[in-house]
Amino acid sequence: MDWESDKLKAKAKLYGHLAHEQQIESAQFGFWMSLCLELLARAALAKLHPVLLADPREEGNIHYSFGIIPKGNVRSVQAKTVFARCSVLVPGFTDKMSAHCLILADRRNRELHTGAAAFEGHDASTWLPQTYEIMEVLLGFLGDNFISLFGDEQAGVAEVMLKDRRGQTKSEVQSKIAAARKAFEALDGETKSARASKGQESLNVWVKKSALRKVTKCPSCGFNAALSGESQSRGPVKINEGEGTITREVRVLPHALLCPTCELKLDGYQELLEGNLGQIFTTVEEEDPIEFFGIVPEDHVDIDDLLRRHSEAEYDNE
Repeated sequence: MDWESDKLKAKAKLYGHLAHEQQIESAQFGFWMSLCLELLARAALAKLHPVLLADPREEGNIHYSFGIIPKGNVRSVQAKTVFARCSVLVPGFTDKMSAHCLILADRRNRELHTGAAAFEGHDASTWLPQTYEIMEVLLGFLGDNFISLFGDEQAGVAEVMLKDRRGQTKSEVQSKIAAARKAFEALDGETKSARASKGQESLNVWVKKSALRKVTKCPSCGFNAALSGESQSRGPVKINEGEGTITREVRVLPHALLCPTCELKLDGYQELLEGNLGQIFTTVEEEDPIEFFGIVPEDHVDIDDLLRRHSEAEYDNE
């Protein structure tokens, strides 16, 4: 079957080598790297099960993912679906990474299907470090590394670029924290107290609105700050018949921090990681029983009769 993880990874390796045979600033380099990235993402999904690559609109595609050869050509899901599923199923693969992948996929499509030179004029420094970062996440999930994908020399280039990117991110995070601390310390005592009181009140309200948020200590001012993220996985459903609740545990990968007191903002998983706030956290979310069980209220309640009785009750009260 052509959707096997090892086959997809082997093809990603081929395209990775083709990319690095080109000059790093050339359009051909960007084109082959975009293909390499998508195939790695497909290989990651196929490692879980090839059915994740099957276009569900045709039953034969699903059959094929289980080794049953259907009539006609089989179709896999589009790149945008691949990356969206990776953001849910591959640990460390964030929504921000998915967005970056979509940008490269769009350039690839314009390169293939239009007269545009879609990869021309894009400085590699603006997209390659993040591409290597995403590839590192996918390779880790596949139990592989850059040496296997690119060879020793090019793997070294990728590692150096990632090291530089992380060093730059760490420096930027430290600067943000220091600037927020300095600005807050410059305030007078009354302003600090007022901001802290108002900020903590609004923070508690905001955090309660989503299971993907939690309160954490701000690395700048020490007051409580809001940490938000994206779901990485959900546990089994727990039904409490006595209380009539349906809950499940959610593992959340953090992607943003906002402190309402000193106004520190950290954006993206890598910034949080450099600020020692990148650990996955666990929360509990509550499901709506009507949505969970697929209940349609109109199937159990006569709406016309309900409206009629409500109208009669209003008339009797007059």
